[in-house]
Amino acid sequence: MATPDDRWHPTVPDLLALHEEIVAEHDESEPGVRDEAGVEFAVERFAWGQAGDDPASLHEAAVDLLRLLAANHPFVDGNKRTALNATAVFLAANGHRFDYGHDVRVILKLLGVREDLLDRTAAAEYVDARTTADPPAASDENSLAASADSGAFGDPSRETLLEISRRDRERHREVYDALAEE
Repeated sequence: MATPDDRWHPTVPDLLALHEEIVAEHDESEPGVRDEAGVEFAVERFAWGQAGDDPASLHEAAVDLLRLLAANHPFVDGNKRTALNATAVFLAANGHRFDYGHDVRVILKLLGVREDLLDRTAAAEYVDARTTADPPAASDENSLAASADSGAFGDPSRETLLEISRRDRERHREVYDALAEE
């Protein structure tokens, strides 16, 4: 497993590209960034960890990314969808597959409305229970990490990240559609 320093982290342009595709999927979604400084803050805070301390596990880091995007509402629309998709991409680019169901919507709702009610340890356990190692293998078309052209823990290209993003949204279409309706 990669150490926190070895992990791939999304950049501001990565998150903006993911968000743009997400809101383009639904005619009712309004595109735009409400607070670009908030996106920058999320990226910097996530890359450096909470108060400068790296999360102990990949799963805790995933919850931090989910929280930073869902709770801070940096986008005009699609904050929960972007947070979920960015988290799935983060995990995939770091060699793990996140297989979640509609139950993830409860976590996202709490983060979006009453972050203080969410138990971070329980959320990290949720992510851990639904995450499996998914090392890149060019021959495995079903692997999200198979698209990582630099391998696990490398620096995947933007197109690779967008492909990982699209695969996750297609695999979990019902969840994303339900989030768009909320």
